[in-house]
Amino acid sequence: MTKIISFANQKGGVGKSTLCIQMAFFLHDRKQRVLVIDMDGQGNTSSRLARAKGSQADPVYQGTKTSELFQPGLDNIQIMHCAYGMDLIHTPKNDPELFEMEAIPLDQAVNPGRNLEPVLDRYDYVLLDCPPSLGRKLVAALAMSTHVVCPVQLSGFAVDGVEGLLNTIVSVRNTLNPGLAILGIIINNMNNRSITHAKAMQQLYQEIPALMFRNVISARAPLDNATNLGIPVWKLRSGAAGDAAREVRAVLREILERAA
Repeated sequence: MTKIISFANQKGGVGKSTLCIQMAFFLHDRKQRVLVIDMDGQGNTSSRLARAKGSQADPVYQGTKTSELFQPGLDNIQIMHCAYGMDLIHTPKNDPELFEMEAIPLDQAVNPGRNLEPVLDRYDYVLLDCPPSLGRKLVAALAMSTHVVCPVQLSGFAVDGVEGLLNTIVSVRNTLNPGLAILGIIINNMNNRSITHAKAMQQLYQEIPALMFRNVISARAPLDNATNLGIPVWKLRSGAAGDAAREVRAVLREILERAA
């Protein structure tokens, strides 16, 4: 059965797009059939995956846009094939049409899942990069997902933010998608020298130990560099990339283990 994994958090800059992009590369390296759906109106995931290999030129998009998935009874979905091998339903940069989906009635949030049903069985994994807000697009992603994983960055409000996100996920599970499984919380961009980060991490592991991933991603420049270039971090030709690659791959393997 196709596994549909949402990368979700109500805050921006926590690593959703980074993990989604790196997971797409990771799965493709494992010969898995992968579809990525960019549910974030900023379009960062699309802009990285849609480039030609080794190019920093602006991406050229093809096929159905994510915003079109919200139409009722959408036929003939056209999926873009990316240079690195995964497929993509794209969002142009700062797409106003996708931002406008926050104003639709709640019952229309299930349209993307319904429209995609005919194509999902072509893939082993579908990855959804979710928007940084608790709105209609996040509900749409969660309503069609089999699993959800939540990257967080540590701060004084880490626990409060996770609580709000988990409440939204549970609400969607209770009303729209009873089969939705919460894979857990991933700490990303951890500052290993920060006392504040250490205390926040300790609090999370005390509050919700069963949901916390064993593996953590530290703050490492090569990961940001690889994501900006639109390449796997383990393909960077830099000695400093080794630690970042090991941490990211450990987290990605844990995601797949928890989704098995």
